[in-house]
Amino acid sequence: LRYYETNRFLHYGTDPHPKETDISDWNRPDSRSLFSMDTEGRVMRFDSLSKILSSGLRLGCVTGPTALVDRINLHTQASNLHPSGVSQALCAKLLHHWGQDGWERHVKKVALYYMKRRDVFEALARKYLSAYAEWTTPSAGMFVWFKLHGIDDTQQLIQEKARGANVLLLPGQAFSPTNSKSEYVRAAFSTASAEDMEEALSRFSKLLEAS
Repeated sequence: LRYYETNRFLHYGTDPHPKETDISDWNRPDSRSLFSMDTEGRVMRFDSLSKILSSGLRLGCVTGPTALVDRINLHTQASNLHPSGVSQALCAKLLHHWGQDGWERHVKKVALYYMKRRDVFEALARKYLSAYAEWTTPSAGMFVWFKLHGIDDTQQLIQEKARGANVLLLPGQAFSPTNSKSEYVRAAFSTASAEDMEEALSRFSKLLEAS
């Protein structure tokens, strides 16, 4: 924040997984967001209900300086008018029914759900990929980033070989602002069953062994 304040920049950011964290310690405080520490009105925070309620609702919100939020509202009215009224009504009714305490309980359940899936996925990754990749255990979210050994262009690997082996991963180059080659790939563990996770990682390990 000091950098933004010194250089008079605005920060447009998301905090998509504030609660989807490792909750082995249920009583630890939540991580603070940049928005909560902003004292000069330089942070615009964008939140989505996709990961903790339902992606099909297509709902989110923005919090920030009134002048900027008003401009976003005008742009929205000129582009798509507003999100689905049915989705907004359903969400409003549900949140009113839950209240703050019910919302907190729901979010903790979601965090526990993702944590359990992460643990299953990582156990299988250790079984199949330890010789071919390294990674850091994610403490939030629903993705694992693998750094592949001996491969400096994962986009080529994914597009030319993985597709043929029915392995779907995102190459790190897709996230590069300069479109640079990357030795990383991103895997998701949010929806696949344990059986599908094992099959996917087994296929990927065979692919890496042959590369």
